[in-house]
Amino acid sequence: MKQTIKVLGGPLFVVLTWSMLTVISYFLSEACRLTTNFFLLFILTFLLYFGTMAYGFFYFHAFPSHRIFPRYYHKKKFESLGFYNALGVEFFRKRLINSPFKKLNQRVYLKGRKAYVEVFYEETKRSETSHLIGLLIGLFFHLMFMANNAFVALSCSVFFNLVMNLYPILLQRYNRIKIRP
Repeated sequence: MKQTIKVLGGPLFVVLTWSMLTVISYFLSEACRLTTNFFLLFILTFLLYFGTMAYGFFYFHAFPSHRIFPRYYHKKKFESLGFYNALGVEFFRKRLINSPFKKLNQRVYLKGRKAYVEVFYEETKRSETSHLIGLLIGLFFHLMFMANNAFVALSCSVFFNLVMNLYPILLQRYNRIKIRP
């Protein structure tokens, strides 16, 4: 992939990958909207939201050091470990680290390496931003399902956007608070 990015350049790589993802996502969302089989809907919606995470994945392969404005990552007044525990973030974290999804981002499992804390801290920013991209794209699908009165698809969509994008964002913020209260 690095060679492809080098040949195409970061912006063109992002445009091409995002275009492909958008076409795939469109067909998945249409299939979600049209199916009457709940099991199939659940699988299709999972794939749709797994794809929303891919937008951020490809973006950060092209622009690994990009971050949103620095103040976005600062701890907000209402944020505390208690706040995140009340939202179930610690419960989510424990389920995540004991699931196959922990293999998706090995950069967050660097313990034992020198400067682990700084690398981990920066990785939380990248991961949070990546999931934020997915969350925003996922909101578009919520609107599509609402506009088409596909409320069962909307329910699955909300569930997967929470689990695959919102909770990972909350987890990254929680992790940064644990590192630097």
